[in-house]
Amino acid sequence: MSDAPATPATPETDWHNDSKLSEKWKFRFSFFEKYGTLNWAETPEQRAALKPMPFGQRVKIRSNIFAFFFGFIYYAFFLKLWRQALILFGIVFVYALISTIFDLPTAMDRGFNVAYGMFCATRANVLYYLKRTQGGIGWKL
Repeated sequence: MSDAPATPATPETDWHNDSKLSEKWKFRFSFFEKYGTLNWAETPEQRAALKPMPFGQRVKIRSNIFAFFFGFIYYAFFLKLWRQALILFGIVFVYALISTIFDLPTAMDRGFNVAYGMFCATRANVLYYLKRTQGGIGWKL
């Protein structure tokens, strides 16, 4: 075995010139590049930049409708965020197990599903941007 440190992953490609990247993703990426990624709380600069935008553009930057409906499947097979997909699958699996064992009410299951969908939707764009610009992002959610 070699004692050489593992080399960090490099970004996949220069997203500015990637013809495979849709205009929707380029719009999101340019916002993130200029104002930073949206984390759990928006910075005043991000809030000021989002405020004059039409509702549809704000939604496009803040969330991802495919991630909301397809969760870990979208992360794994479309965004190629395998580690994050495994974490999300684990969360769903553990919740399903707990829900089955303790026969949780249907309303609680619906609440979990909506919260899970919203989490997936709001993190997908940021995580994909980090993957494309920084390379490997580890197990970050």
